Amino acid sequence: MRKYVSLKKHVLILLSFIGLFASCSNNEETDSGTLFVNDARVVEEGKTLSPGDIVHLEGEGYLSSDEVTLDFFWETGEELIPEGYIKVFRAKVISQSPNGMTVEMPYRKPASRVDIHLQRGSERMKIGTVNLTDGTTPRELYLYGINNASGFASSQEHAITRWLDNDCKATEMRSWTLNVHPDFHSAVGMYRAFGICGLAKENGKQYPFFFDLLTLQWKKLCDKPAIALVSSPSYMAALQSDDGKNYRLRKISSDLETSYDVKTVKARSTPPPPNVPLPNGLEAEHFGEYPGANNSRYILLSANKGNGRWTPVIFDISTGFHVIEDIEAEALIPFSFYKKKSDNANSPTWISGYIIVKKEADGVEKSLLYAFDGNSTFTNEPFAKYPYKALSATANHDRPGTLTVHFKTQDNGNITSELSFESQKWTDISTSGTFNEIVWIN
Repeated sequence: MRKYVSLKKHVLILLSFIGLFASCSNNEETDSGTLFVNDARVVEEGKTLSPGDIVHLEGEGYLSSDEVTLDFFWETGEELIPEGYIKVFRAKVISQSPNGMTVEMPYRKPASRVDIHLQRGSERMKIGTVNLTDGTTPRELYLYGINNASGFASSQEHAITRWLDNDCKATEMRSWTLNVHPDFHSAVGMYRAFGICGLAKENGKQYPFFFDLLTLQWKKLCDKPAIALVSSPSYMAALQSDDGKNYRLRKISSDLETSYDVKTVKARSTPPPPNVPLPNGLEAEHFGEYPGANNSRYILLSANKGNGRWTPVIFDISTGFHVIEDIEAEALIPFSFYKKKSDNANSPTWISGYIIVKKEADGVEKSLLYAFDGNSTFTNEPFAKYPYKALSATANHDRPGTLTVHFKTQDNGNITSELSFESQKWTDISTSGTFNEIVWIN
């Protein structure tokens, strides 16, 4: 169904994983025929509104527990499926009283006819209909660079910068300051969310914050402190603890709007993810310098013990934490990307591993890329090398079999290069900025 169909198919293989911590809305509610509110109407009935506009519901008998749900319908232009739809989308309530409610029209939805319903428990009452202009976000991936307060780029303004398009060509550069969260780091994203999630401190504790590239607003995705983040094309998750002792992986992207044009898939009934203590010798502050890397069954994390000692940590979705022998290194960066199978099967093969940065006797740093085989071991030899220190790694899932890495050069400049797993060749990307981290986002 356009260029993203193949990616959507790849996303589906992760659903069993997501089911461990996903939450999905019940999209089966239908109008009950009951009149909850007398003289109910929508003030903007029949008008064409824009994302972010306010809709006013009036009448007598609204309850404080009432919600407003929206059904979207639009023409797809395709003969097989002429009409697309999203149903039972819970609107953001702005105000509420016995005489009415106001809600905000959502972003990231296609140009649609929108039916507005009052939701009371499992029953719905249609109040009116409006039209919504297109609010979908770009399909194309862009590469974003982040300068935070980590010290690597202290002379530059703390900011998020968009600088390359999907074909690694310079685009209209835009920047947004990190004045609200100057320590924003460990950046991740997900398909069509059009925003960047990262870790930042608030009142001395570290939480996942999401910067919305559409509304330019910050949102704290959960009230539980987090020690590490991980993402795939279809979700973002955080490693969190309720008691400061035991940790579990929780999906934190359930409430984010996306410009997905596929129907919601309900989570399967699966056991809850393990809630387990950190491995012996590791503390919460050792984690989070880099985002984790996902695979279909496990997540790769790195723990910085200080003084050049790093621990590769594997979080298995069934059994919890496993550690590999400590590594002496300048940096230990998890990565993952997928490549298509040679038989063109729908299910891709995920390649995951670590970038290990070593310092030679002469002080020269180099980066070694090792694949992880899933059995708590690395491949004997690195499958790729680069002569500089890696700072950050990210995957562009529109270009399967590639990994984009940002390096620090010997003269304190930075360079970005893309690795082709098939050819084992690096292609340097023209850069106009020096960053601490990079991440592909759409």
